[in-house]
Amino acid sequence: MWWFIVLLYVALDLNYFIRTLCTVVAIALSKRNLKLTETITTYGICTTQDVDIFLNHMNNARFLRELDFARYQWYGRCRFWTKFNAAGGSVVQGATMIRYRQMISLLQPFRVETRLVWWDEKSIYFEHKFITLLDGFIRAVGFSRQVAKKVNLVAFIGQFEECLSRPPQPDEIRHWLAANEVSSQQLRKEDNNKKQI
Repeated sequence: MWWFIVLLYVALDLNYFIRTLCTVVAIALSKRNLKLTETITTYGICTTQDVDIFLNHMNNARFLRELDFARYQWYGRCRFWTKFNAAGGSVVQGATMIRYRQMISLLQPFRVETRLVWWDEKSIYFEHKFITLLDGFIRAVGFSRQVAKKVNLVAFIGQFEECLSRPPQPDEIRHWLAANEVSSQQLRKEDNNKKQI
């Protein structure tokens, strides 16, 4: 039996699936439904599986993985996913932007504060803050864009009482979207040039 577990660890990132299962169970057991506008907090600690090549701080990819679990918590604790799925919608990760301010060291506990900051017809935008527990310092700030399929998000989110009016677009989101559009135009030019060759 032990060889099967070893095989799973070699073939799959088993810890990821175990943590996903634990997250789903925790969401199912949560008593209070949160509002879409509330901040959702998840907790973590930098382990030996999270560190970079120097073995002393969390690597960049692990920050992005933490955002997955933060979004799972938001979707579940707000009961957004159940209603959205019932409306025939689905979402995919469209983009992520993260700014690293200071490293999260090995064995340092932290929390990720996630909040919905804006939405348009096609996407919802989250802000994520990585904060170390012992000093309360914001180690990194990330933004993620979830792109919706088959559902107009302005209309859908407007069904929630706390979201009857959309907040002003944050400056970070506005500049980020402008940068994404510049990148998209450049990639389209490159695609067109390849087709002409």
